[in-house]
Amino acid sequence: MSTYQYYEFRAVDRPLTSAQQKELREFSTRADITATRFVNVYNYGDFKGDPDRLMARYFDAFAYLANWGSRELQFRLPRKLFDPALAQPYLREDVLSLRTTREHVILKFSIDAEDDGEWTEGEGWLDSLLPLREALIAGDLRALYIGWLAGRSGDEDEEDADGEQQEPPVPPGLGESSTPLRALADFFFVPRSLVTAAAKANPTPSSSAVPKEALARWLSTLTTEEKDAFLLRVMEGPEPLLGAELLHRYREAHPPGRGSRAAGTRRTLGELHSSARAHEAEQERRQAHRAARTRVRQLEALAEREPEAWREVQSLLATQKFTDHQRGVQLLVDLRDLAQHRGSLADFQKKLAHLREENARRRALLRRMDEAGLV
Repeated sequence: MSTYQYYEFRAVDRPLTSAQQKELREFSTRADITATRFVNVYNYGDFKGDPDRLMARYFDAFAYLANWGSRELQFRLPRKLFDPALAQPYLREDVLSLRTTREHVILKFSIDAEDDGEWTEGEGWLDSLLPLREALIAGDLRALYIGWLAGRSGDEDEEDADGEQQEPPVPPGLGESSTPLRALADFFFVPRSLVTAAAKANPTPSSSAVPKEALARWLSTLTTEEKDAFLLRVMEGPEPLLGAELLHRYREAHPPGRGSRAAGTRRTLGELHSSARAHEAEQERRQAHRAARTRVRQLEALAEREPEAWREVQSLLATQKFTDHQRGVQLLVDLRDLAQHRGSLADFQKKLAHLREENARRRALLRRMDEAGLV
């Protein structure tokens, strides 16, 4: 049986030099290597390199996917812009871990899920997840909470094992629609209902972008020497994180208000799953209610042209075309549902019996009626 493993590394803050690209070529002769990207796909065999070491030395992001259910995501963050203490409440040895180097903090999300038999390609995942790195640098901890949830499927055996474990603080904005956060939940098989249940503990919206006027006021407080130093760095060459560094300094000078911090009552994992199941049941009930209302409107529209509909059935079933027979049988199903809706099913059955008698020798057509419940 063939396997599938997808490795993608990304250099974000600083492109790879020619020498570095040459060094990486030693790990794979057929990998796609550019100044910003290292991608390799394996159908047989394994990658010779160590992703942890490559992340520490060369890259800022890494995504791995295997067809047997293993998935991994790593982000390397500048240590001066991300405090490791922020991640501590969310760390979980088997899913979310943290390590540091002299200049960086490296977050590692990983799971080994059961193979569900569905083949998923790795291409495109890192593009969807990469914005989370910038969000983490900006102090947005929602990805860490979802990482804590990763792998917690809600199976009864798992709930017995750690269902009493308390959740970490819920970051603000967890319930807001975010394409990268949805991609992270999907990548690690975290049910949307579980995220929705968790978000109820802290309805505070996520912190919005800093107003330009507020930034301008803060910049005016910097000394001339500080401003000159920043301008010199701009002139010396591109620094992708220079803007992030300035925003980090601004936020240090203007810490968020109490209401915007992680908050909420600490719940157990079992309570979260119970809430998620209740949410799913409520969603199903609402969907069923909407479907029923839609069906009633359809039947009311059909009632206005019922005689014409019966003539259309006769016309469709009189042909020798398979597609006409399908449409005719479906229209009969609609007429049956209309009869049930207004309590005239006996009259429908008489018309159906007459129709079946007229087509008694057409066994294929009668079989389609039987399969549709028109007996």
